[in-house]
Amino acid sequence: MSSVPSPGGLPSLSPLPHRAAVDVLRIAHRGAGAEERYGTDDLLQVAAQGAHLLEFDLHVTADDHLVARHNPVVNVGGVQVWLADCQLAEVLPSLQRYGVLTADDVVRGAKQAGLGLYADIKSLTRGAAEYLLSLLESEAMADRTILASGRSDVVALCAEVIPEIPRAVLFASTWEDPVQLAQAVHAQYVHPCWERLPQPHKFLAGPWLERIRANGLGVICWHEERPEIVRGLYELGVDCICTDEPELLATVSSGQRVTRLDAVETPPISPQVGIHHPQGHETHR
Repeated sequence: MSSVPSPGGLPSLSPLPHRAAVDVLRIAHRGAGAEERYGTDDLLQVAAQGAHLLEFDLHVTADDHLVARHNPVVNVGGVQVWLADCQLAEVLPSLQRYGVLTADDVVRGAKQAGLGLYADIKSLTRGAAEYLLSLLESEAMADRTILASGRSDVVALCAEVIPEIPRAVLFASTWEDPVQLAQAVHAQYVHPCWERLPQPHKFLAGPWLERIRANGLGVICWHEERPEIVRGLYELGVDCICTDEPELLATVSSGQRVTRLDAVETPPISPQVGIHHPQGHETHR
C-alpha cells in the first residue's frame, strides 16, 4: 500500500504493513470525550490536542439527510421518534435544542479545524450516501475521510456508491473472522471494538495481526485511554487508534512516559503471543 501522506499533513489514510508511532492516525472519539460536541471551538481544541481525524456518528432521516448523533431517536414534543421516520425539518428544532448538528455542519467544521473525518455511519440510504459523497467532494474532504459502520449492509452500500473513499467495518466479538467480514463488504480496514477487555492489544499480536496484513487490510482500534495499552498498540504498528484523549496518544507517540493513577501496567508484547479467547466474552460499542 502507498505510504504517501494525505493532503493537509495527515498521515496516509491507506492501510500500511506497519506504522511508526508518529504515523498512527489519532481519531477523536465523538469529538474526544465521547461528548458529541462538534462546534467550531470544540473542533479547534480537538485539533490542538493532537487528533488527526474526528470520529462522529451519523443517522439518516426520512428525506436522506444525515444527522451527527449516536442515538437513532430524538424527543419531539415529549415523544421519542425515530430519525429515520422523520423529515429533517420535523426534528431539526428538537435536535438543535440538544446541540445536535447535521453532517454538513460537522464536515465544514472539521475542515476549518484542519481535521480529517472518521464517519461511523449508523444508518444510511442510497440517497444519503450519494449526498454524503457530494458533500465531501464539494468541501474537498473526500481524500481526508474514512467511512465506517458496524452494519455490513451500510459498508457494502458505501463500497457501491462511494468506492473511492476507504471503508472500515466494526465488530465486537473476538470470535469474528475479520478477513472474511472485510472481504464480504469490500472494506479496507477492520475495526475491533475491544475497549472493555483488560489487555485487548494481546488479541492483535501474532497470528491475528499477521493474517490481517497478509490480506492487505489495515487495523483501526477501539477507543483507548490506557497508556500502557496505547504504547503496546504503537509497538504493533496499527493504522489508527480511536480515543477520548487525543493528547494522551500524542504524548505517548512522542516517546514521553505517561504516569497516571488509572494506568494499566502490561508486560511487553512478544510477536509469539498467541490469541486467547475468553469464553463468551463480547463487547459492544
